[in-house]
Amino acid sequence: MKYRAGRAVERAVRLGSRAVAALSLLGACAPLPPPARYPGELPRYREGGRFAVLGDTQRTSALEFWRESNDRERALVMQSLAEARPALLVVTGDLVFDGSSPGQWADFDALTAPLRAAGIPVFPAFGNHEYWGGAAVEPLLFARFPHLSWRHWYALEYGPVRLVVLDSNVDELTASGWQQQLDWYAAALARFDADPAVRGVLVLLHHPPYTNSTVTGDEEHVARAFVPPFMRAQKTLAMVSGHVHAYEHFRRGPKTFLVNGGGGGPRVTLATGDARRHPDDRYEAPSPRDFEYLLAEPKAEGLEITVMGLPKDGDTWRKLEVFTLGW
Repeated sequence: MKYRAGRAVERAVRLGSRAVAALSLLGACAPLPPPARYPGELPRYREGGRFAVLGDTQRTSALEFWRESNDRERALVMQSLAEARPALLVVTGDLVFDGSSPGQWADFDALTAPLRAAGIPVFPAFGNHEYWGGAAVEPLLFARFPHLSWRHWYALEYGPVRLVVLDSNVDELTASGWQQQLDWYAAALARFDADPAVRGVLVLLHHPPYTNSTVTGDEEHVARAFVPPFMRAQKTLAMVSGHVHAYEHFRRGPKTFLVNGGGGGPRVTLATGDARRHPDDRYEAPSPRDFEYLLAEPKAEGLEITVMGLPKDGDTWRKLEVFTLGW
């Protein structure tokens, strides 16, 4: 299938990026600045407060010369988020193109300076690009997010909502680590179901179980491992992923699945007509779609989701969708 060819290209680019990174380090003259530290203290919940979810902020690599470059839009995403002042931000992976590159992490620090200036706590998930350097990426990521305490999966509390952040990179974790995560995930969902203070749960991870992307396909390991407990749990509202650089909105029974990969990576085309794997995308728009991020606000009837979008080469943000996930 077409998306398998896309994965082969990704593997080639991954190898090439390591060579480029090595050469750039050899030729580097000026030392890089020390890693920025991102706020990580969860704020006290207040009525009317919102949190944000963003995915795939990586810069287009020079090796991907055939894909669009979105440095301007990446900066506008960060500026808009800083102005929105969410109580916290979850990034669903692929913060940088090559997780082993100190230079690319320094670029990420510069890009996200408005978030730090605004004091917005940031909580990342591991994407596939974070693993491009193997274990070498962990010190680079955790130096910036020490509040994660070297955890690859964890839960956050925001008022009546719980955010469950997972590491969906099954090929990068050990078999025992993957099973450890599955056990923790099942226990967390059961604990939240039993807690009367919890009204709703979001599950956030990098790889989408469902997508109409023409570059990649449905992530079957996510559908096998993470979707069934999500569907069985009483309080889970939505599973939010990235990886695909587009916005998609699916519904399976009472549950919502969102692809939220519009943070600035090179956008992808989605299949149309009979070529769609999932004809039930509830958001109707041509692709490549807008750059976007989500704002979520707990309300009396449920969690209200506002999808903020920015067209390519545009300056004006607009609401792509507003909908409520009922408690």
